[in-house]
Amino acid sequence: MAVVAGKKVKVFNTIDAIGKESIDSIADDAFFTYGYFKTLETSRSFNITLFYLAVYDKDKIVAVAPCYVDLNDQFFTLEDKYPFMRKIMNLANRLGFYPNRLIVCTSPNSFHSRILLGKNAKRKVILDLIFRKIDDICRKERIFFSSLLFVSEFEGFLIRNLQDFGYLKFPSANTLYLDIKWSSFDDYLKSLESHKIRTNVRREIRKCQQNEVTIAEEDEYGKLSTTLSNLHSNLFSKYNKGKVSPHQVSFFRKLSEYAKDKTKVFVARRRGKILGFSLCLQHKGVLDVHLCGFDYDAQKKSDYTYFNIAYYRPIKLAIEEGIKKIHFSISSERVKLKRGCKLEETYSFNRCHIRLLNFFYSFYAKKKYSHYNAY
Repeated sequence: MAVVAGKKVKVFNTIDAIGKESIDSIADDAFFTYGYFKTLETSRSFNITLFYLAVYDKDKIVAVAPCYVDLNDQFFTLEDKYPFMRKIMNLANRLGFYPNRLIVCTSPNSFHSRILLGKNAKRKVILDLIFRKIDDICRKERIFFSSLLFVSEFEGFLIRNLQDFGYLKFPSANTLYLDIKWSSFDDYLKSLESHKIRTNVRREIRKCQQNEVTIAEEDEYGKLSTTLSNLHSNLFSKYNKGKVSPHQVSFFRKLSEYAKDKTKVFVARRRGKILGFSLCLQHKGVLDVHLCGFDYDAQKKSDYTYFNIAYYRPIKLAIEEGIKKIHFSISSERVKLKRGCKLEETYSFNRCHIRLLNFFYSFYAKKKYSHYNAY
C-alpha cells in the first residue's frame, strides 16, 4: 500500500466498499455517484472490470478515482482514434503484453474523466498516489496502457498536472452543454440569437402537441425496462452500423433500483403508445441527458419527438428545479449550437507503461501532436 504525506491509497472492486455517502459527497455529477456505479456492477451490461482507487487521510476518504479495465475495446479503440498506435500495439503483443486490456480512468459510457477530490485535499499529493498505484497495477497485470479519455477543458488542475505523471495529451471529443440562466422557457427562447431558430423551436413544440404526442415524467420506469431497452436498441443500431446496444434490460432495471433518486425519465406517447424516451442523470445542480430511444415505425417526421423529449423537456425541467447546467453529450452538434448550447473541448491523456515501447510511442505522439506535447 502506497503512503505519501500520511495519505494512503486502497483498491476496491465494489462501490459498496467506499459507500454511498463517501462518494456522493465528493462527486460533482451523476456519472460518479454510488447509484450509477452500483448499476454498472450489478447489471453486467458492459464487459469491463470496474475498480476504485480511494485515497485516505487517516480514516477519511479524501479522493476517489473510478477506473475500469476495458477487456474488448467497446469504449475505446486506440487504432481508430490514433492510427500510429496500431504499430505500437502490435509490438506490445509480441512482447507478451495485452494490448486489448487498457486501464481507463473514466466513468464508463460517459464523456467525463476526472478525479474526485474532497474539500481542502492536497491535490498534487493525491495525484501522485493515484498514478503510482496505476503504474503498479499495470506492471503486475502486464497492462501496457492507461488513459483518461475525456478530460474537460474546465478541469484545469488535471490538465496542468497530468503530463508531469507521464501522460501525453491528445485531442478528444467536443461535447455540448447549456448553462441555465433563465427563469422561464420563454426567457430561454428570447435568448436565442436567431428569429428563425426561435420560430423553429416554437413550431417543433406546437407540431408535437398537434400530433397528439404527450410527454410526461415516468417515475416507475423500472417497469418499462424491456420497452426502454428495445427503444434504445433501435437508435443504437441505427447509428452504429447494426451493433447491439450494451444497455440491455438489466441496466434499466438496476438503474431504477439503485439510482432512482438520480434519474429523470421522460416518455413520449400517442394515444397510449410509447413513441420514445429520454433518460437524464441529475446530481448537485447538473443534469446529463444520457440516453434516448425511439419507435421509428410509430413516429411521424412531423412529431419532432427527439428535440421535444431530449432537449426542450430537460431545459424546462432544469429551469423549474433550479438546475444550473445541462450536458448534452456529442450528438446533433450543429442544431444544438443554434439552440444555445456551447462546445466543451475535451482531451485524452494517455500513458504507455512499457519502457521500450514508450520511446516509440512518445516520439510518434509528440511528432503528430506537437501542438499538445512539447519535446
